[in-house]
Amino acid sequence: MRGTMALAILFAGSGLAGCASARSEVPEWFEQRSVEQDSSYPSLRDVPRGTTANVNAAHWAQVGAETVAAGQAMQSNPRLQPATNTENPTEFLEEAREDLEETRASHEPY
Repeated sequence: MRGTMALAILFAGSGLAGCASARSEVPEWFEQRSVEQDSSYPSLRDVPRGTTANVNAAHWAQVGAETVAAGQAMQSNPRLQPATNTENPTEFLEEAREDLEETRASHEPY
């Protein structure tokens, strides 16, 4: 009984392995799409073996100094200062209306 069961399992296993490894016919459009997709992937053979990183300390010191200078220039820009009258929107609106009236009056004919 055990021998028959072992043979049945062996036979079933070899049958499944044969089905799994058998190459089936695929449609031509699938093959073409597969080739197109395979060619769009980069080849691992094109990956450089060495490094292309710049490890020159003087270069990075200069880059750091330029970054600090740009940050200081940005901090000294007057547009960075907080807007006035943000605490009281009514006061801001009144000033804006006055400015609009002055501008409108300056464009009116005599």
